Amino acid sequence: MPQNSDCPLNIAFFCDAYKPTCSGVAVSIETTAQELRSRGHRVTIYAPRYNGYEEHDPNVIRFPAGHWFRARDFPVAWPLLPRASVRTGTRFRRANYDIVHSHSPFTIGTTGARWARRNGTPIVFTFHTLYHRYLHYVPAPSAWTRSYIVWWVRQYCQLCDHIIAPSRAVAQVVSHLAPDTSRSIIPTGIDTARFASGNRASLREQLKIANDQVVLLYVGRLVREKNLEFLLRSVAPLLRQSSTRSRLVLVGGGPALEFLRELSHDLGIADKVVFTGFVPPEKTPDYYAASDMFVFASRTETQGVSIAEALAAGLPCVVVGAMGAAEAVTNGVNGIVVPPRENAFRNAVAQLLFDPQLRASMSRKARELSPSLSQSRSVDALLELYRATIDAQSS
Repeated sequence: MPQNSDCPLNIAFFCDAYKPTCSGVAVSIETTAQELRSRGHRVTIYAPRYNGYEEHDPNVIRFPAGHWFRARDFPVAWPLLPRASVRTGTRFRRANYDIVHSHSPFTIGTTGARWARRNGTPIVFTFHTLYHRYLHYVPAPSAWTRSYIVWWVRQYCQLCDHIIAPSRAVAQVVSHLAPDTSRSIIPTGIDTARFASGNRASLREQLKIANDQVVLLYVGRLVREKNLEFLLRSVAPLLRQSSTRSRLVLVGGGPALEFLRELSHDLGIADKVVFTGFVPPEKTPDYYAASDMFVFASRTETQGVSIAEALAAGLPCVVVGAMGAAEAVTNGVNGIVVPPRENAFRNAVAQLLFDPQLRASMSRKARELSPSLSQSRSVDALLELYRATIDAQSS
C-alpha cells in the first residue's frame, strides 16, 4: 500500500561518526535529523559512545566504543558485544521502524543492515566517504587494505535497497561498485539563512583583523586528507607580500595542527595564519561573515559541506576540481575551480585577492544561487525517496 505523504515516518539512522566529532558526515547526520524531526518524523540515531561525552538526547542510542590511536576523535564501536547487541537489538526490533538509513558501511552501519534485513525493514545508504582514500588511518599494507575495503563496501552496497550519492562524482563510483542497486543524487543541505547571518565586525575585532585586510578562510578538520600542506604552500607567496594585506584563517582542529603550525613558520607566514582550533558550530557563521573568500584544496571530498556553507555566506570559493567538492561551484560565477597544481590554485586566489570588484560580483552570485543548497530542499528529496523505497518493498 503506497505511503501517505502526510504520515509521519519512524526512521533509524546508523552511523560510525556522530557528534561530538566535528566532521562533514556528523554535521550532515545531525542537521538532517533535526529537519526531519521538525516535520513531525521520529528519528532514532545509533552511534558510537565517546569518552567524556554525556548524551542528553533520548533518541540517540550509543554503542560501546574504543578510541582508535590514529584518529582519536573517531571512536570505533563494538556493537557485537553480547550484552550490548542483545539489549540494543531487542530495542531496535520493538521500535518497528519504517526505514533504516545507514551512514556507514562499517561496524555500526553493518549492524544496522543486518538488523534491517532480519526484520524486513527497507534500508538506504548514503555514500558519504571515499573510504579507500583514508588508508593512512589503517596500520596494514595499503595495497591489501585498499582491495579489502573496496570489496567490503561493494558487498555492503549490495545489501541495501537504495544508495544515495551526495554528488555526481560519487554516483559514478557507486555505479561501478553496485551497478544493480538503485541510486540517486541528494546533496547534503544546509541552513542557508543561518550561514548568511554571521557577525563580521565582532569576529574581526576578536581576531584583530583590520577592515582593509582580505581574509582567506578554510573550515574543516586539520587532517592529511584535506590537502592542507598544498593549501599553505600555494598561498604562502601571496601572504608574504606586504602589499596584499591578507590573512589566512584555518577554523578547526585535528592531528595535523602542529605540523601545519611548523610549516607556516618554515614558509615565513606564521604571522599571517590564524589557527583557531575547535570552534563550536553555532560560532562558525561569524567566521564566514568575517572572511572574503573560501579556499578548499581537498581531493577526496564527496561533496564538501563547508563549501555550501561558504557560498550561503556569500563567499566566492577557490576549489580544487576533484571529486564532488566543486559541484556546488559554477566556475567563473560564484568561484573558481582549478586543477590540483599549486600555481593554478595560487593564481586563482590572486585573481580574487587583487580584484575587489570580481570578489563582490561572485559574492552576489553565491548568495543568489544558495537556495539550491538548502536543507529543506534536500530533506524533501530524502522523504520522497524514503516513501518510494518503503512502497517498493511492501508492493
